[in-house]
Amino acid sequence: MGQRSQIYIRIQDNYNEYPKLYAKYYGWNFGERMISRARHGIEYIKSYMEYIYDKYNQEKINRIFDINFDMKDIALTSDLIKEWVRDFSDSDIANDYIFEDTANNDGKLFIDVQKDGTIKYCFADYNLKILTPTKYMNWDCESWKTSNVLTEEEKEICKNNIKYINENATLMTEDELQEFIDYDYSKQIIELANDLNIEIAPEKLRKENFNLQITEQNQDEIDICE
Repeated sequence: MGQRSQIYIRIQDNYNEYPKLYAKYYGWNFGERMISRARHGIEYIKSYMEYIYDKYNQEKINRIFDINFDMKDIALTSDLIKEWVRDFSDSDIANDYIFEDTANNDGKLFIDVQKDGTIKYCFADYNLKILTPTKYMNWDCESWKTSNVLTEEEKEICKNNIKYINENATLMTEDELQEFIDYDYSKQIIELANDLNIEIAPEKLRKENFNLQITEQNQDEIDICE
């Protein structure tokens, strides 16, 4: 099966004790589809920023990434955190499974909503190399600008979505991405495990000695879709 990808959304606010993480697995989400979800997801987050602390609004943000507004389609996604608790908590470390071990060939998207309202983001390949929106498209769909698969209208929509992302969110640094992946999400995981009546071994909750493999890159490179 191809077209496997993940989207991670972390929401931090000034009212809840710890951040809320959503970790989503997609079976058919690639190229311009991933770009579209990033654009409309960021736009939706911005519209709810005043009330982002509310758990119902956070769940709406989670679900909005399932919708592809440009293609008028909805993806049926898997919850990687729940999947780990139910099926893999006796074998894999939580963060290992959630961020690394799930099959991937179309990259990842990370969205991090900060307490001050800043939206940090990055795309990444399956080795967790940080990619800007244009670099992501060039990596996942190398000839997308000249492709006969995409119509000229679809290419223009993708370019406009890239422009929106660049103007409305801040690209993560390598350190910020590593912090996102290494963060201790055990409180959220334990709450879910308790709801499911599943006992989790404490040593499976923490990710230790993680070596993030990111190729050196120029963070100052301008990302322009021409």
